[in-house]
Amino acid sequence: MSRTLLLRLITTLAVGFLGGWLFSFLQIPLAWMLGPLLANLLVSLAGMPVGIKPGFRAVFLGSLGVILGGQASQDTLQQASNWPGSLALLTLGVILIILGVSIYFRRMAGFDQASAWFSAVPGAMTSMILMGGQAGGDERKITLAHALRLTFVVLLVPSLFWVFYTPPPTSENPLFQEAQNLWLLAGILPAWWLGKRLRLPTPEFTAPLFMSVTAAVNGYAFTGTQTLVAATFLVLGASIGARFYGTRPGELLWLGKHALGATLVALSLAAFSAWMMHWLLGLPFATAMLTMTPGGIGEMAMVALALGVDPVFIAVHHLFRILALMLIIPFLVRFWRN
Repeated sequence: MSRTLLLRLITTLAVGFLGGWLFSFLQIPLAWMLGPLLANLLVSLAGMPVGIKPGFRAVFLGSLGVILGGQASQDTLQQASNWPGSLALLTLGVILIILGVSIYFRRMAGFDQASAWFSAVPGAMTSMILMGGQAGGDERKITLAHALRLTFVVLLVPSLFWVFYTPPPTSENPLFQEAQNLWLLAGILPAWWLGKRLRLPTPEFTAPLFMSVTAAVNGYAFTGTQTLVAATFLVLGASIGARFYGTRPGELLWLGKHALGATLVALSLAAFSAWMMHWLLGLPFATAMLTMTPGGIGEMAMVALALGVDPVFIAVHHLFRILALMLIIPFLVRFWRN
């Protein structure tokens, strides 16, 4: 890593730490994710060079996967037999969100059809940018639309949950018990390598997640320290806010208002789909809502972890969503090309 990139990383983490400390001092929910996110978003818009290299972020995504996997148990495997119904409803919900958000971008923001469709897809951001460009869409608009929607989702959803949903007390949350089986952290890089060879989606997260789940159901559940969890949240939150470095404020303001409108449309449709899942399958509404929320797999897993909502269930369903999208979207690219 060059001296310039190292200095940028240190600056990003320092700004993130200050943001996390301030939010923690003010007792704002999800302080160590939202504080670093907002702090780096503000300084990036002010022109301060911030940013986190993908490889560094990937290590902490792997840490998140290990932390989440430690919440699994034998009960998780027994409950998996009930997942086909929720996966089917998730598929219908994703289709509804894509249709609604693409119509919004088309009619309210004036996007061309390809840009509107690929901006509306919930997740698989990097693939959507590349495929959207191949289909004739505007890669810049698609990039900003995805980044802004993810930012708004991460900012809005925890706030709404903290108003309407009471998470379990910290003392009852297994996340904050005595650290156990920390040796699993050494498996992050080998698991990531294997995940890449197996072509798993987001291998830096999903492979350590599967490794940790396997260990947990066999009696070696991982439990991390609060410091590790806070550091993981800090890096991942800061990386979201730092994405906007180099973006013109005017461009961000114009697209930001449309991205916020599209996010509200997506969350409204997700809430309707979650209510259907709750009504038909009897799932807790909080679990159904986080399952339907159109955010990144790592970000939604962080929110689930912090809120005390079943993080393994959430992560598996978001992984299924990404797999389904990766199977369907190439056909959409062919359609636009023709």
